[in-house]
Amino acid sequence: MQTLITLFVNFTWILCPFIVFLIYEAYVENINNKQNKLILNFCLLTSIYLIIRFSTSINYGHIIEITFDTIILVLYLKKQYKSALFISIIGLIYLKTQLNFEIIIILFKYITYFSLYEIYKNKQKYYMHLTLVSRIIFMTTMIIITNIRKNELIEYIFYYVTTYIIIIFLIKAEKIIEIHISYKELMKEHQLKESLFKISHEIKNPIAVCKGYLDMYDTNNINQFKKYIPILKSEIDKTLNILKDFSEFSKIKIEPDIIDISVLIEDITNNFKLMFDSKNIKFEIEKIEDEIMIYGDYNRLNQVLLNIIKNSIEAQDNNKKSYIKIYTKQKKDIIKIFIEDNGVGISKENLKKISEPFFTTKQNGTGLGVLLSKEIITAHNGKLEYKSEEKKGTTAIISLPLYQ
Repeated sequence: MQTLITLFVNFTWILCPFIVFLIYEAYVENINNKQNKLILNFCLLTSIYLIIRFSTSINYGHIIEITFDTIILVLYLKKQYKSALFISIIGLIYLKTQLNFEIIIILFKYITYFSLYEIYKNKQKYYMHLTLVSRIIFMTTMIIITNIRKNELIEYIFYYVTTYIIIIFLIKAEKIIEIHISYKELMKEHQLKESLFKISHEIKNPIAVCKGYLDMYDTNNINQFKKYIPILKSEIDKTLNILKDFSEFSKIKIEPDIIDISVLIEDITNNFKLMFDSKNIKFEIEKIEDEIMIYGDYNRLNQVLLNIIKNSIEAQDNNKKSYIKIYTKQKKDIIKIFIEDNGVGISKENLKKISEPFFTTKQNGTGLGVLLSKEIITAHNGKLEYKSEEKKGTTAIISLPLYQ
């Protein structure tokens, strides 16, 4: 039992860096081939270090030998023959000088690996089987010649089969990762096609309206000119707005600086004073006594607040006294900005869809404003939430980390 535990611990030292590499390969995007090779080689060298440094005393020499064999075979399977030859030289020197292995045996074994690689480098399956068979045949021959006991032959075969199983495990794991990466690529392609379909659908509607009016347009009829031109202009503006909002998603880059929240809110509200007065909207803003500093992009956050306040103005119910209120709450290292209105509110069903691209209840809305705002706040490591009740109003809550 103790032997099995010791073997498990030893093989854990070998496998652990490989598993770390496989997890990294599975979850890190945009990794190029050069980076992949560099990280793999680092993990392989880590395996060698761990097994030399922490391997237990039982069958120490065989464990070291298996480690070098495993790593060399993995490198050949990954078609990194230069790294494989380099590790072979290190293994040869270490096994001879530190563990007193027969240099001829080790050299012959490594030459066999390289020769089989050259012959079967495009046939991974054959290469693995042949390396296993060649090692067993070679060790059997050496044991017969040198009259080593049979139980040593069984021991050698056990270690070689173990190495084979480890490498098969790694090959299968690599294939699973390839499937995982392919799936992610397919999902990206699906999302891209879906987005393109949605935007083409949204653009098609106003263009179809324009075409319909142009088909009916009589150049000699001045009344049609006065009636149709504003409609055509409105539909063209709607199309341009959709394209402008959609193009913003590929440009969400923030240029952060230290910002005082009170200054940001004051600048925004000054822009809307005339509109508040003209629409008889009561505007309340909570005075912030202390400086509240954040690290963010002034223009981008300005854009978000403008969009939210504009939505609040457009959502006002003309049958009751309207108000819009802005206030803040500070909790530990987070500042929350509340934009509250008593407009028509949002139904529970629509509140779930509010972040979906192109979903809108406005006649001339693009359905991208909320989504774009959320993307900007997320880029600031923050959060944008909406709480609403139909016929009672809506509250937008922006949470941002404070500047430390």
